[in-house]
Amino acid sequence: MNVITLQPQEIKRFGVASYKWIILREAQEYVNVNSDNGERIRIDAGDTLEIGDFKELELSNPHATPIRVVYQITKRNLVTTPPAMVKFADSMAISEIRTPVTMRQETAQRFISRDHLVIAPNTKQRLFNASVTRLEAIIQNISEVEAEAMLGDANVSAVVGLPVLGDRTAPAGMTITGGGELWAYNNSNTPLKIALMEVHR
Repeated sequence: MNVITLQPQEIKRFGVASYKWIILREAQEYVNVNSDNGERIRIDAGDTLEIGDFKELELSNPHATPIRVVYQITKRNLVTTPPAMVKFADSMAISEIRTPVTMRQETAQRFISRDHLVIAPNTKQRLFNASVTRLEAIIQNISEVEAEAMLGDANVSAVVGLPVLGDRTAPAGMTITGGGELWAYNNSNTPLKIALMEVHR
């Protein structure tokens, strides 16, 4: 590869009789290629131009500022990927950082298993307090005989909440996402037994 800096309006001339392609690998702006017969062709970074019919080639900078150019002349047509060029327009300079930014380190999730909870018939009980770190609450109805649990907030009752009907033989459960306070109401005439687990960040 060849690296050159073209000054404003500068022309670089070189022979290419035995080559078939020119690849513009890098350039801040487009440059012009001038052929033997005076034809002018614009090429940008990442462009490949066939030059098999040329004996001499000229690269010229039509801009008012210098341009650093990386180019390659080759006998084979190579597949290229244009480089990513990032330009900042109307950007703002940073002269001072008043407060450092603290990044929160990611930690593995953790599980918390609670003791089994028994709720008397037709009563309610709080299962979980509100938590900002809890991702999920997992509740399973494992009553000795079939019982219905109603899950919800502090207003849960026989007619308010999400029903979970199950027992030890055929347990039923529910996973609730979020860290809000959670209650259960025993909507049965037999004791309700619940298994609990939490997932925290």
